[in-house]
Amino acid sequence: MNKIITILLLIFFSDFYFAQNSKKELDSLFNKKVKVLFSEGKLDESLVVCKQVIAGYDQLGDDKASLQANMFAASICSNLFRTKESLKYLDIASQKNTIVNDENIGSKITAEYGRNYKNIGFFDLALEYYDKAIDVARKEKNKKSLEYFYSLQSVVFEEQKKSDKFYVSLTKAHQSLPTVYNSARLAKYFLVFNKNLDSAKFYLDLGDKMASTNTFPVFQESILDRNWGRYFIETQDYRKAASYLEKSLEISKKLNKPQDIKDTHRMLADVYKLIGDYKKTTQSLEKYTVITDSLSSEREEIQHLPLQKIVKEKDLASKKSFNLLYLIIFAISIVFLIVYLVLRKRKQDQIKENEVKIHLKEEENRMLHQKVNEKFEDVIQLAKNNSPEFFTRFQEVYPQVIGNLLKLEPRMRVSELTLCAYIYLGFNTKDIANYTFRTISTVRNRKHNLRTKLNIPSEESTELWFKKLGQN
Repeated sequence: MNKIITILLLIFFSDFYFAQNSKKELDSLFNKKVKVLFSEGKLDESLVVCKQVIAGYDQLGDDKASLQANMFAASICSNLFRTKESLKYLDIASQKNTIVNDENIGSKITAEYGRNYKNIGFFDLALEYYDKAIDVARKEKNKKSLEYFYSLQSVVFEEQKKSDKFYVSLTKAHQSLPTVYNSARLAKYFLVFNKNLDSAKFYLDLGDKMASTNTFPVFQESILDRNWGRYFIETQDYRKAASYLEKSLEISKKLNKPQDIKDTHRMLADVYKLIGDYKKTTQSLEKYTVITDSLSSEREEIQHLPLQKIVKEKDLASKKSFNLLYLIIFAISIVFLIVYLVLRKRKQDQIKENEVKIHLKEEENRMLHQKVNEKFEDVIQLAKNNSPEFFTRFQEVYPQVIGNLLKLEPRMRVSELTLCAYIYLGFNTKDIANYTFRTISTVRNRKHNLRTKLNIPSEESTELWFKKLGQN
């Protein structure tokens, strides 16, 4: 209740304030209010004021300041796991940066896109974005950005269970700029992967020392407390472990960070069980399950957004390539025209130009065919692993299939298109059920629904119909 009142007061006073502000006042509010609230862990309040600052900058027409504020709003939303809202601010920031053209800010936008893609399960895509951001930060020798980007990268490697890469990224982050967060994460590496309690305690003590300076955001303390909990689990001091995990949970609740709350409840359930407090074990498991279901539901709702962005970027790249090709062809045509005028062989020159175009088209088709063959096995493996990347990769390799399906039925959902991809690749009902962790009857019903939705003739097999669709 107090939090809601605080937010309402912020909205009221900020509306009054923005009616008479200047650029200097907006800058002061952004640096001394928005960023301070964020560092104190008051993320919702920080976002309220940040939105007002954005509106103020937009009224002044200050694209660069508005760009930075939109970028900060995206980061706040990402911390709150409000991925869709974060992506909205990132799109605005990205568009404004086409005007401002600040490479350093561009790298932060790129990394934040990666962070959101990681949140919804697109790990490989997230790593691609992090690599781009790291390249810019290295060139700029920006230690603060490098620390942040390497930290983000380490999270993906941890999720993928690539412990060596996880450690390398964390070490690079720590070397770029030591923080409470990275010290706690290095301790986790030695607790979970390396099993070295002495090294783990070294980094936990280092984290405590840095936290005592009160110069780091409060969320980093929650990560430190959680890993102290891990340490005491390993030393079998379960009550102390519970104490640290409960402290971590309280901070995460104040910050409204569902992912951290979920992870801590999972650990607390295990610790309460070891202590013998089965009531608290059940409570933590129930809360863990509720948050997990909520995050999974949100993730499914917005998984199409990265796909839309990829398609949009490819369309833009295709247009640029087309314009470049047009200029090249135009230049060649001018050269040929001169030759035609000199030699008075317009007809012969036209034949040569056509031959060049045919050759380019054949070469393009040959390279595309080779690329599809090389990626086929990768697509099959992603399908068998039920990877979140499977549908994106399938669409890259077989764009005509998805395009033709959407022409027939524009309202098809991503889940339906994914099932179509499995069928097109030749997987039978049993295989699809096995790889997607569903029952055979469920898959059979979904295939029947697809036949009805796509008006597939009753006398034609579903598999043959999809193969013909891919050839159209």
